[in-house]
Amino acid sequence: MAVITDPFEIGRRTCETLRRLRVPPTPENYLIWYAHHSGENPALSRIIRLLEQNGDPFDAERCRELYERFFMKTETERLLSRTVTRFEKIMTELEHELSRSGEENEAAGARIEALGEELARGEDEATLVRAVTRSLVEETRRLGENLRTLSRHLHARSLEVHELRSQLEEARREAETDPLTGLANRKALEGRLRVLGREAMETGDTYSILVLDIDHFKKFNDRYGHKVGDAVLKTVAAVLRHHIREGDFAARYGGEEFVLLLPRTRLDEAREIAERIRHTIGSHVLRHRGSGKEFGKVTVSVGLAEYRPGEPFDQLFERADAALYRAKGLGRNRVVTERDLPAEGGEPAAVTAAGGVSAEGVATGPGPR
Repeated sequence: MAVITDPFEIGRRTCETLRRLRVPPTPENYLIWYAHHSGENPALSRIIRLLEQNGDPFDAERCRELYERFFMKTETERLLSRTVTRFEKIMTELEHELSRSGEENEAAGARIEALGEELARGEDEATLVRAVTRSLVEETRRLGENLRTLSRHLHARSLEVHELRSQLEEARREAETDPLTGLANRKALEGRLRVLGREAMETGDTYSILVLDIDHFKKFNDRYGHKVGDAVLKTVAAVLRHHIREGDFAARYGGEEFVLLLPRTRLDEAREIAERIRHTIGSHVLRHRGSGKEFGKVTVSVGLAEYRPGEPFDQLFERADAALYRAKGLGRNRVVTERDLPAEGGEPAAVTAAGGVSAEGVATGPGPR
């Protein structure tokens, strides 16, 4: 198939194809056929040509499969699409069942009304009463069966909706969770920051942010391998989980960097928490489970900053990151807060490995990360 470069011609052919195949011109379907006619997705075009050769119909289900396969990048997106499709089908089925039940009830009402009219005429009363009684019993049985059938259908649909809701919740958790450490990921962190910022503006409460970086992680990873590196990341995540309080929020920000949000926490209290975390991580000695070989200790550097009313998160994170960078520059394995950063034009404060300000001056050590 010749490659077409004119977007208007591609759009015209796309619309013609949708009309010829009687495919609804939804944005998803349009994207499928636009990509096919533009030649930008050869794998998609091969599948479409094969389906056309086989005479397969391009119905809603087929188009959905093509869209999921070629345009949805994550399993979460595919699950969401399937869930929405199934939910729409459930709603259509429910609407049909309720409509059918309503029609049957209306028909039963009409039959009962006719029986009442017969009774009103009063002809051969004894025989008529027996006939009406039998009819009423039959109508009652029929209505009862209809109600039981409807109840079963509604219960089954309720279970399906509950299952779909559970699948969506699981997908949401997976989309916001770092798969290696089990902590929240950067996306979840950004969402939590929006909530914290809104709460801070509404209540006047403050919060602190802790940015933690594993010292010499790349060298550690290169020397012992990725499996040991992954074990280090999991160990740090486990320590963070152990030390967070109710309402705190721990996330893996990326690589060997972690972030801890501490609501309603001033800088001094945040420093104490950070020191406990640093000390706990530093007390761990990594060993090979089989041979018992020691890989050494893991240390971390930590930067801290406290929220200032009205400031955007970027500024808050920039101060915490600057404090972390200073901790690296002072020799690593220490906690530095924004207060320890040099004032503009002033001399930088020195920070000891215990996190306090040194009386001697600037500590020496390896350069920053």
